[in-house]
Amino acid sequence: MATASPKRARKSPVPHRLRQLPPQLREPAYEKGGLRNALVEEGRKMFEENGAMELSLRALARRLGVSEAAPSRHFKGKEELLAAIAVSGFVELAEQRKGIAAQNLPPFAMAREMMLSYVRFAQAHSGLFDLMTGPRLLREFVRGDVEATSNISYSFFAESVFSLARESGWPEEQMHYLSHAAWSMEHGVAALILADRIPRTDSNLDLEAMIDFSINSFLVAVVGGPHRFAEICAPIMPKGREKGAARPAPARA
Repeated sequence: MATASPKRARKSPVPHRLRQLPPQLREPAYEKGGLRNALVEEGRKMFEENGAMELSLRALARRLGVSEAAPSRHFKGKEELLAAIAVSGFVELAEQRKGIAAQNLPPFAMAREMMLSYVRFAQAHSGLFDLMTGPRLLREFVRGDVEATSNISYSFFAESVFSLARESGWPEEQMHYLSHAAWSMEHGVAALILADRIPRTDSNLDLEAMIDFSINSFLVAVVGGPHRFAEICAPIMPKGREKGAARPAPARA
C-alpha cells in the first residue's frame, strides 16, 4: 500500500518591514539632562500653555534662567525647536507602544491597545499632538528626525495590525492597505475628539464606549478576513481600484 507523501513545511510569510532607521533613532534620541533636553521639555510646556505663535527662544531662555543666546547654540530658530518638540512627542508615543509590544498580547488585543494608545496620547497632549500630526512644521523638518521618530512609533503599531491580519488570512500584498486604514481610523477618532465634534451632543453617547466601539468595529472587520471583504466590496469597486477589494488568499492545505 502506498504511503502518503509527507506534507511540505509551510513557509512563514515574510513580514513587511518599514525602512531601516538610522541607529541613533532606533531608541529615544535624547538622553535626560543637558540644556538641549531642558529647552525641549520647557518649550513643550510653553507650547501646550500658549501655542506655537507665543513660543520664542528668548522667552524660553528667560524661563530657564539662561542667557538669551544659549538656545541658539542648539537651535537655529523656532522652527527647529518645534521640530525637536514634535520628536519628543513621537519618542514618548513610541515608548508607550514599545511597552505594549513587550506584553505579548494576543493579536486582536495587541492591535486594539496600539490604536487606543494613539487616541489616549492625543487626549492627554492635544497641543503637542496637533504639532506632531498637523501642518504647522515646515516640510524640511518633517522629512528629518520628525519623520524618523514617527516611523518608530508607526512600526510598532503596523506590526500589530500585520499580525492580526496574517492570523485572519489576509495576503501579504494587502498588509499596508490594512495598516493605513487602521491609522486613518485611530487618527480620525483622535482628531474629532480634539475638535470637540464627537460624540454629537444629540447622541447621548458615552465617549469611552464610542472609542471602544469604533476601534473594535474596525478590528472585527479585519478578523472577518479577505474572503468576506472581497465578497462585499469587489462588486462596487471602481475599475482600476481593485487593490482596495482584497483578493482572497489561496486556500490553505
